[in-house]
Amino acid sequence: MANNNVPSILYPLIQTPSPSTMFIYLFLLLHIASSFSTERLHTLQSSRVADERGCCRTSFLQATAKTAPKRRQSASTSSSVQTVSDDLLNLLKQKTSGKHAGAYLDDEINSLVKTLIASKSTFDPFESINGPLFASVHFIGETPLWEKIAIGNVQNIKGQRYTAADDTSGSFVNYAEIFGESLYLKATGKFIEKGAVIADENAKTSNTNNPLDLFSSFFSSPGRSQNKQTPFDYEAIVTGASIVIFGKPFDVIIEGTGTVRVLYADPNLRIFLSPTNTDVTRGAGDWESAGLIVVQVRIDLLYNDWSGQTLET
Repeated sequence: MANNNVPSILYPLIQTPSPSTMFIYLFLLLHIASSFSTERLHTLQSSRVADERGCCRTSFLQATAKTAPKRRQSASTSSSVQTVSDDLLNLLKQKTSGKHAGAYLDDEINSLVKTLIASKSTFDPFESINGPLFASVHFIGETPLWEKIAIGNVQNIKGQRYTAADDTSGSFVNYAEIFGESLYLKATGKFIEKGAVIADENAKTSNTNNPLDLFSSFFSSPGRSQNKQTPFDYEAIVTGASIVIFGKPFDVIIEGTGTVRVLYADPNLRIFLSPTNTDVTRGAGDWESAGLIVVQVRIDLLYNDWSGQTLET
């Protein structure tokens, strides 16, 4: 059973001391030491930015000639949207594998992300939201907490798994490895559909008593999700969390709510926006800040060796 008295390294609270406290404090010291090493590494990497954009640009273009698309102004048809999605997936795989990572690759990814957002495509929640873990592999905006806490020269996977209960609600797991599968954070909760984000003028014109709208509703499939129009909002409510150390879970006191805005979603990848800061009602720390855009990819498309057993711990 989880020990509610063990303090979280992420949301420090005044708790009754326990034997695990000394381990966590020691881990924090290692984290600080790792941060100094990381800063030094970033300094060395920044000195190579010019080479990356210059002499290394040719080799990057040759390696990605078959996958990197030309810049697109729009994606007006479903086929062109799928093409952009496929191209983005290829670049995200390269970034995750460590091949050709750098500012130029990020620029290409950001361009395709913007194209998919601008397409305002529809999505089927049962195919594109419900399913296995989707790994968070790229973000635009302020660095989120789940990215900051990762340490060590190991593969640290982060992401979310949504499980639909019906057309409008379900449960979720937020997952973030701190030091691989040896140390990770997991938050659980439920999500509820809020609806499409529609401009006021669009809402007024769509709110008509058109008899054809009523007629077409008779042909909808009951019990089966209909496609949702992006941008589309869900409310996420965190009801519990735990930190797992070498397979042993310890409860973390944290509760809160947030809005997940779907900007694009298909069965392979999805793009989420946090339109507001996470509202933490118990515990401390903001998981994500307003304006953050996160790109997620289905886990099995990136990592063949990830078992997923840690999600069930």
